[in-house]
Amino acid sequence: MEQVDVVAFGAHPDDVEIGCGGLLLKSVAAGYKVGIVDLTQGEMASTGTVEIRREESLKAAAILGVSFRVNLQLPDRGIRINEESLAKVVRVIREARPRLILAPYWEDRHPDHVACSQLVTEAHFSSRLYKFLPELKPHQPALIYYFLNHYQVQASFIVDISPYFEKKVEAIFAHYSQFGPAPRETSLNTGGFLHRLRSWNGAFGALIGCDYGEGYYAKEALAIPDPVALFGVQRR
Repeated sequence: MEQVDVVAFGAHPDDVEIGCGGLLLKSVAAGYKVGIVDLTQGEMASTGTVEIRREESLKAAAILGVSFRVNLQLPDRGIRINEESLAKVVRVIREARPRLILAPYWEDRHPDHVACSQLVTEAHFSSRLYKFLPELKPHQPALIYYFLNHYQVQASFIVDISPYFEKKVEAIFAHYSQFGPAPRETSLNTGGFLHRLRSWNGAFGALIGCDYGEGYYAKEALAIPDPVALFGVQRR
């Protein structure tokens, strides 16, 4: 596992693509190194198998252009904060040594997304403790941001992903067992998902005057060193 600038965590193999795929694509295009960590193999999904979902995850990772994608093989619908799961996440943080961590927002209709958020938040803190996994050098990324999925939450900031939205969709639909036609109908494969995704990212984009955006929440105040550059004002 090489050292990267950003590590994005998701509970299931397609969560990161949906929640922050645009930001990951934008980060890679800007020259940053990015890694993805899936906590579970998605074995409880109504469609697809562990083997198929693994292949799909690798295809999606290639589309996103990330440096690595690993799966911690925690139990789907059984993510718990305990010594074992905490150690797995802390190990990733200390080996990859990112500057930024991305995780799902801690309120969500899917319990696994809630558990993922809580586990990553705990690991972000524990990764700085010298006596936790003392064989690995401590490392605590300065930043941890939470991507917004289902609930209406006031975003701390919104990222313009308009140039990357269609490629984000391509990465999501690389998980064909989840989003393509299947014998069992789910909320993801009956045709309405893409419309909802466009509406969701379109709504965030409208707030900042672009076609598509992704919303993120930060627990701490954001320090802005150059407000003029932030708002894209051209110098005269």
